[in-house]
Amino acid sequence: MCRTRRIKCDETKPTCNQCAKSRRQCPGYKDDFDLVFRNETLATERRARKATNGKREPGHFTIPTGPNQQTVFAVNSKDESNSSKPDAAMEMGLSRINTMILSVPIEQQAPCFFLSNYVLSPTSDVDTPRGYFDFLGPLMKGEGPDSQLRLAFTAASMASLANRPSSKHRRDLKHMAVAHYTRALKATNLALQNPALQRTDQTLAAVLMLGFYETICTENNNASAWYSHIDGAVQLVRMRGKKFAKSRMGNSLFQVVRTQMMINCMTSAKLPKGGVEWWTTDIEGDFGSPIVNMKLRLATLRYEMNQTLSVYSRTPEHFAKIADIMRRAQAVETECQAWEASLPEWWHPKTVAWVDNIAGMDVSKSEVWPGKIEAYHNIWVATFWNHARVARIAASGIIIRCTAWMCSPVDYRTTPEYAYANRICLDLVIDIISSIPYLLGWSIGKGSSATANLSSFEAGLEAFINPKPIGGFFALWPLFVVSTADYCTDSQRTYAKARMVHIADHLGLNHARVLAGFQIRIPSMTIRRDNIGRLPSPSQMIAQTLYTPASPTTFPPPGTSFPSSPEEPSSPPPAMANRTYDLSPLQQREMMQKEAFERERLTLLKRAAGDQGESVERLMAKYLAV
Repeated sequence: MCRTRRIKCDETKPTCNQCAKSRRQCPGYKDDFDLVFRNETLATERRARKATNGKREPGHFTIPTGPNQQTVFAVNSKDESNSSKPDAAMEMGLSRINTMILSVPIEQQAPCFFLSNYVLSPTSDVDTPRGYFDFLGPLMKGEGPDSQLRLAFTAASMASLANRPSSKHRRDLKHMAVAHYTRALKATNLALQNPALQRTDQTLAAVLMLGFYETICTENNNASAWYSHIDGAVQLVRMRGKKFAKSRMGNSLFQVVRTQMMINCMTSAKLPKGGVEWWTTDIEGDFGSPIVNMKLRLATLRYEMNQTLSVYSRTPEHFAKIADIMRRAQAVETECQAWEASLPEWWHPKTVAWVDNIAGMDVSKSEVWPGKIEAYHNIWVATFWNHARVARIAASGIIIRCTAWMCSPVDYRTTPEYAYANRICLDLVIDIISSIPYLLGWSIGKGSSATANLSSFEAGLEAFINPKPIGGFFALWPLFVVSTADYCTDSQRTYAKARMVHIADHLGLNHARVLAGFQIRIPSMTIRRDNIGRLPSPSQMIAQTLYTPASPTTFPPPGTSFPSSPEEPSSPPPAMANRTYDLSPLQQREMMQKEAFERERLTLLKRAAGDQGESVERLMAKYLAV
């Protein structure tokens, strides 16, 4: 700001006195990283051209390659191609210079790439002083090459570098990442066995890096590996106690663990370790604490529902418990609305563009979905808003699930609760989708008046046009919720899945591709999960299991057998044929109930996993609690 005003800046941090006196918002100072690395290609080319225009022997020209150093390149006068094109030799020299400049060892490229793309430092804005992975810089100082944190950080940085679109053909980078990951696992396990090391910040940060490695490198066959690392990080935080979050370093680690644990509890429907209140801090500037509190309460409600409905017993006690869960979910939804209404004006999103249609009307290839495009004060404001919207969608899903159980066998979609949830969630889905272009850096005219006064990442408007992969990381969870919601349209679901594939292909987070392959529908699949226990009567099960006629009114000619159906066999399965008459009627009924339950369970999991394999089906069994 002072440079723009052409006045002397006193460089006071976080806000200079010149801006404070003039009541201007101080944008802060340039990053030291930007001051060190500059693009000198054009300057080098000008020096090269100046050197070639000097007095040199015929067929020779000189390129400066360093301080007080020159390299002379000879041109063969007999070569017609070079003699007719004198710039070819100069281009060869420039290519050699660029090769020398860019030939930085991979061991140095990977950490720089990771730090510049996945680490957010606290901003100069006093209203949003929070960073993400910003603990890595201080903790890495003094770490040896074989320490658990150094190895885990190297594995994650190598994997992020290998997943660049321009590096995916290099198998050596992936092999190096896997090798460091294996060594990091061994070193971390040894540190966890040491009572002195297991309570250090370095060990906790190493576990978080191993978990982030899984986010980068997740495939269908190891889709659940991320959960084990997050569970380990939660145990370490609980072991150290809540007081360690009082320091700046501890608070940064605590925020990352809490965010990951919140997603873990929401997807696994399990109770947070230590209870909801344990993870709510009273630290000044902890804007995410109310949202985390509400989402952990919703995860607790979902866990209680799964426990209550695991045995389909429609007793007055169960009705009262389900009604209580429904009231508590409605209370959380009301709190989310109150939180949104209490936010200051600068926290609210601003509509900066409106898209009426897209080229070819193909939303799977579009960066935006037709409708409004919103921008936010910074990336954290956008993330908090999306977490609040996800919480409201989750609360509506719990309410509809309770309604479906209480009004059964009446269709829950005819109830006023479903009509209200459908109307609210449609707007929430649109709000989430309208924030995705901001998180993924969609360019609105590249410097047009529509974006001239917008604040984006701490790097400013440039980051809005050229996003960092960390923006895709923050957009991943909201996109997944949109793609699994019953309330969104087919085009919105297609757009959300296409954006997740984009995050995997262009931003290097493979976990996004696995999530895009899920075929979950919430709350309809959880309602179907609850109804698995409500099996048909024994006579109906026997009739459905033993045989099913081809048609209720048409029979085949005498002497021919009934045709078989691929889903309902005309003869009993071998296991049932051998056991049916050896059991009592009560045992037969129990056996048929178990087989019907298992058959329905496997069908539900295979459909939810989208035929991605047994590993994803096991993950879906955890998600749907079956």
